[in-house]
Amino acid sequence: MNSLTLATERCAEQSYLDSNPTLHIEQSTLEYLYAAFSLYEYKQTRTRKQYRALLEEYQWDKGSTEERRSLKIAENFQAFVGCPEHLAVLPVPVLVRLCSKNYQVLIEKLQDIPIGGLTCKLVLGLIKERAKFLKSQKTEKKVGNWRATPDGSRYYTFGKIMEDDHQTGVLTDKLIEQLGLSSQRIVRIAIADLHQKLTDVEEALEIVENTASDVSDVNDSSTQEINQNPQQETTSTSSSQTVEERWEELAQQLIDDVNNISRISPDCGQLIVESCQRWEATVPPDKRWDAISNGAARSN
Repeated sequence: MNSLTLATERCAEQSYLDSNPTLHIEQSTLEYLYAAFSLYEYKQTRTRKQYRALLEEYQWDKGSTEERRSLKIAENFQAFVGCPEHLAVLPVPVLVRLCSKNYQVLIEKLQDIPIGGLTCKLVLGLIKERAKFLKSQKTEKKVGNWRATPDGSRYYTFGKIMEDDHQTGVLTDKLIEQLGLSSQRIVRIAIADLHQKLTDVEEALEIVENTASDVSDVNDSSTQEINQNPQQETTSTSSSQTVEERWEELAQQLIDDVNNISRISPDCGQLIVESCQRWEATVPPDKRWDAISNGAARSN
C-alpha cells in the first residue's frame, strides 16, 4: 500500500470518527501555529547552517512560500506564543490576511478579547469593517489642506516640511522631549501665538494711523490760522523753548504709557514709539504748540 492510499484511509477514518469540520480546522490551525512558532524561534537562536538543515528536514526550500508564510504568522502573532489555542478558531488564510500591512492593527484588538470569546465570525466582521474604512479613506473629500473623514468630521494637513537644515523637525523633537507635548499640540500653540502677535501689531498700527490723522488735521488747521494771522508765527517762535520742553515731556510720557500696557508686546510698543518719532520729525517746531494744545483738548 503506497503512502497516498494510506493518507486517504486515515483521512476517511478520522472523518468517520468526528464529522465536525470545524474541529479539523481548529486542530490544523493549532498544529500550524506550533510549527510556525518553533520555526521562528529556531531561526532566531540557531546558525544559518542549522536553520537550513531544519528546512531540508521539512523538505522546504529557503525563501519558499510556505517558509515565508510561517515566519510571517509567527512574527506578527508573537503575543500569542504562550496561548496559540486562542487563535485555533481562525483558519490559516485568515491569519495570513491579518498579517498584511492594512490589517495588522486588528491583531492588537484580538489580544483584548478573552479566551473563549474569539470566533471566526467576529474576526471576519472586523476585517470587513477595516476594509470599508480603507475604501472610504481613498475617497475622502479634499478641500485645500482640509480633509473630511467618513464620520463627517474634518482635519487639517500641512503636507511635507522639506528643509535643508531640518530645523522644524529638530526643534519639534526637542519640545516633545522637554515638555511632553504632542506634535499637534506644539503646532496649535505656535500658530495661536503667532496669530496673537499679528493681531497686536495690527491694533498698534491702527492706533498709530489714527494718531497720524490727528496730527495731519492739526497741521492743516495751524497752516490756515497762520495764513489768516501772520502774527501767530512770531508768537510761536518766541515760546519755542517752552514748546520743545513740553514736546519732549509728552514724548517721554508716550514711551512710558506704551511700556505700561501689558497686552502690547515690547516689539509692538517699540513700533508705536518709532512711528511717533517719525511723525514728530514731520511737524515743524513752530506748529508743535498747536499740535500739543489740540491733543490736550482731545484728551480732556
